[in-house]
Amino acid sequence: MKKCLQLLLMLCILVLGAQSAFAGGLLGGTGVSEDRVYDQDGMLKIKTLAIAAPIYNGPKTEGEPDVEDLPEILMEGTLADKKGVLNYISYRDVCQNIKVAKHIDILRLDRKKAFAEYKEAIGKYADAYVVVTVSNGTSANDGTRLNVFFDVYDANTSKVIYAYRKLAPKSATRDTLLYTEIAKDFYTDFIKAQNKVEEDKEKEAKAILKMEKDAAKKAEKEAAKSK
Repeated sequence: MKKCLQLLLMLCILVLGAQSAFAGGLLGGTGVSEDRVYDQDGMLKIKTLAIAAPIYNGPKTEGEPDVEDLPEILMEGTLADKKGVLNYISYRDVCQNIKVAKHIDILRLDRKKAFAEYKEAIGKYADAYVVVTVSNGTSANDGTRLNVFFDVYDANTSKVIYAYRKLAPKSATRDTLLYTEIAKDFYTDFIKAQNKVEEDKEKEAKAILKMEKDAAKKAEKEAAKSK
């Protein structure tokens, strides 16, 4: 009887473990992420974020989206921002705006010229822009694992404000769904990073105010003693 109960318990653990693994694959199984804020003030100024042309390095596997499809996948990922914290401008909309304003179709230019035109104009339409770089197994440390990098730049200075990296699991199927989920993770974590910067700034301001008050009180006491 005791052995039967142990077997049932083990079976339950295995079933629950399988369910958890499946849930992880849907909700948090896109891999390991890391990020870094380079410009706190720049982070807080971002209200409108534009999508730039992506960069694709390394071999593309079967079923993996083409580089031309990535801007739309990135726009799909903005759905993670359910509260509408940021405004988003698609790459195609920016290209259309440039075409109307300057009569230049950057979709027909080579990447270098197109990006130069994009950088020159983007400050009129957004506070910052994000460049996504897909690296398929070019890192010696990561072997054949998919690396996706998101670099957010100031729209006026092109200085980097925020960097985000997602290292996908080796077993991940590199399809549109994976890329969409990775994009959603980026937007979610970017907004969290913005909130963290805002909280840190508020704490810093309160700490400075407290120091100033303490210094003023100390000065008053010393002045009183000297009388």
